[in-house]
Amino acid sequence: MGSPPLDSLRAALTAMPSATLVPRDWVLEQLSADTPGVRAAVTPAPPPRVDLTIRGLAHLFGKQPSTARAWVERGDFPGAYKLHGKEWRVPVSAVETFQDRQRRRAKSEPRLSAWRSVKPANRASRSESGPQPVTTRSPRGNAQA
Repeated sequence: MGSPPLDSLRAALTAMPSATLVPRDWVLEQLSADTPGVRAAVTPAPPPRVDLTIRGLAHLFGKQPSTARAWVERGDFPGAYKLHGKEWRVPVSAVETFQDRQRRRAKSEPRLSAWRSVKPANRASRSESGPQPVTTRSPRGNAQA
């Protein structure tokens, strides 16, 4: 057969229902638990997701803090709140939502070169109405035709 750690791991995995999501760390822990001299795999914890301040938000987008504050006060970041009624805090999920909206907006808006495809107004229809009177200003400030 196989080694004892592999046999115990195989037994544990076969006891689980099909389509079960098994964490990688658990499998590594099971493999290294019964083997003497093998250290258990230690994976570092992901960094904590801390809500951003106005200064941190401005730094993230390369803008001035006043611009970031205007975005937050306008409601562009859902879930933003004031800490102790003074300082704004913006959840990381709100930043991700804002970035997704910006990406979608950029895809849906026409490119700058699209203005070239717009044809100028038909000049023939303007010329049929005849010449437009030229208005001049008199020294008294009243317009005369």
